[in-house]
Amino acid sequence: MGRRWAASVSAVLAAVALAACAPADLQPPPPTPLASASTAAPNRTFTIAVIPDTQQETWSDDDARGRERSEWLVANAERLNLAFVTHVGDVVDWGDVAPQQYVRAQAALAPLVGRVPYSLSIGNHDTAAVCRGGSACPGVDASVAVRDTAAFNAAFPVSDFANVEGWFEDGKVDNTYSTFTAGGLRWMVLNLELWPREAAVDWAEEVVAAHPGHNVIVVTHSYLEADGSIGTTNGGYGATSPQYVFDNLIRRFPNIQLVLSGHTGEAASRVDTGIEGNRILSLLQGFHSRTTNPVRLITVDPDRRVITSSVYAPRTDEVLVAEATTDGLEFVG
Repeated sequence: MGRRWAASVSAVLAAVALAACAPADLQPPPPTPLASASTAAPNRTFTIAVIPDTQQETWSDDDARGRERSEWLVANAERLNLAFVTHVGDVVDWGDVAPQQYVRAQAALAPLVGRVPYSLSIGNHDTAAVCRGGSACPGVDASVAVRDTAAFNAAFPVSDFANVEGWFEDGKVDNTYSTFTAGGLRWMVLNLELWPREAAVDWAEEVVAAHPGHNVIVVTHSYLEADGSIGTTNGGYGATSPQYVFDNLIRRFPNIQLVLSGHTGEAASRVDTGIEGNRILSLLQGFHSRTTNPVRLITVDPDRRVITSSVYAPRTDEVLVAEATTDGLEFVG
C-alpha cells in the first residue's frame, strides 16, 4: 500500500514539473475523473397512468376535468417517468346520440397526443347499445348494438395511436395491442372489448403467445366487481364473462402481469395465481366522479419485482386511494 502511494505521488510530481516547463498552448488537458466503483445502477422505476370511466366529464362544454387530468399527466411526465396512459372505457356517456360528447372527449385527451403514448378501451357507453340518459336503447338488440362502435372509431381512429401494432378487426380500436419499452423491459398493452366475443379472446391468446418476451397489461372495461371479485356474467348482452377471460387468457400466460378495468364501483384490487405459479395483479378504477378527476398511478419497479399503486385527483389535489404495494411479481425479459 505504501509503495503504491509513494509511486503515485512521484508520478504526480513529475507531471507537474513537466507541465510547468511546457508552453501554454501545449499544456496537457486536465485529468478525467475516475468513475466511482460504488456508482449506483440507473433507476428503472417508471409509471403507467390509468384513466377511469369519464362519461360524466363529457356532459358539458364547461367541464374541464378531463383536459386538466391530461395536462397534469403531461406536466408531471418527467417526474413520474410516465411511460404509458390507458383508459378503461366509458370514455363518453351516450355519444352515439350526442356527438358533442366525442368532441369533448377528444379535447380532454388532446394534451397527450404526441407527448405520452396512450390507448383506449371501449365501454358499453361507447357503443350504440346506450342511448340518451345512459340507459339501454329501446327496441334495440343490445347484444348486437354493443359491437356497433362506428361513432367511437370515427372519433378515435386506429391511426391516432402511434404505439398500436395490431388489431383484431381492420380499422377498429375495439381490440388492439400497443407496445413500449420501460424499465429496461418490453411491455404490451392489450385493449380487449367489453364482455368479448370468443373469437376476440382467441385473437388475444395468439397475440400474447407470440410475444413471450413482453410483459402484458390487459385492459378491458368490465372485469373486477366492486368487491374485488372477478365478474361471472356477460352483463345481459355481452358474449362472454370476465371469468371466461380469466380462464381462457389471463391465467394461461406467465407474462400477463396486470389486468385493468372499470365499469362498476370505485376502486378494488386482487392478486391471482396463473397456471405457472405467477402472480397477476388486477385493479379496478370506476369512480364515475361528478366533482373531480381521478387517475390511478401504477409505479413499476422491475429490480424489486414490485408494483405500487395509488389514485390521485389533480383537480382537488387529493389522494382518493392510498398507496398499496404488490410484490413477488415475475417480470419477463
